[in-house]
Amino acid sequence: MTVREFITPASPAEAVRALRAAAGRAAYLAGGTDLLCGREWPEVVVNVRGLLDGLRLDGDDVVLGASATLGAIEDWPELDGRDGGLLGACLREFGSRHVRNMATLGGNLAHAVPSADLAPPLLALGARCEIAGADGTRTVPLEKFFTGPRQTVLGGDLLTAVRFPAAPPGARGAFMKVCHNPGAIAHVNVAVLLVLDGKTVSAARIALGAVAPTPLRAREAESHLEGQPAEAQHLRRAAELAAAAAQPISDQRASAEYRRHLCGVLTRRALERCLKGDG
Repeated sequence: MTVREFITPASPAEAVRALRAAAGRAAYLAGGTDLLCGREWPEVVVNVRGLLDGLRLDGDDVVLGASATLGAIEDWPELDGRDGGLLGACLREFGSRHVRNMATLGGNLAHAVPSADLAPPLLALGARCEIAGADGTRTVPLEKFFTGPRQTVLGGDLLTAVRFPAAPPGARGAFMKVCHNPGAIAHVNVAVLLVLDGKTVSAARIALGAVAPTPLRAREAESHLEGQPAEAQHLRRAAELAAAAAQPISDQRASAEYRRHLCGVLTRRALERCLKGDG
């Protein structure tokens, strides 16, 4: 390890100033599960663990602090029913309980790997990122937060929270992934959120991970479903459109062809799971 200085700031603005003062030699530390796996350690560590771990309701919005652990989010009773069950379904697939007790929401998003498990559910929920700079704050839709593999709009600023509007009553969510071993990095992950009006789909969100440079929404698939009866033929067509939206690569985990196939299969299964109400 090459860490020469460990800074625990009192505010997000102080954290940003400390990082910038180190001129590229520093990194934020929240849970540390990503930082510890890196090839090189920074010379300066800016510790934000515990600084941004609040979980709260703000009117009709759910607000998750960026340094909240995934275990804390999983156990938060106020989340129940406000996310269509999406985050709980995702977190049950995320690593082990030991990992979830250390890993943080902000770390999973800010690391910006295309396979980040929390990105598809939060995209489906219409999440927005709250970001602190040295001189103020800004809010960015999660869809615009990722700019490429391991790249975000942060530029040294600090992700402080993620907020999303509570899902409407009766919304049904499902998260599915395929990986080598339970809890491992996804070959493909898919999140679906449906709102039904009787037997008709009134709103649909489909988000995909690990099949493009950044997590993405399958908007043509969503548009196809909305206003249609929740019938098998429409689910199949939406799954085909989701697979067509994918831009996968081949790597050591899976081929591009296999990822595209999985994208369609998981989307269809997630839609079916939503209709059954067991996401």
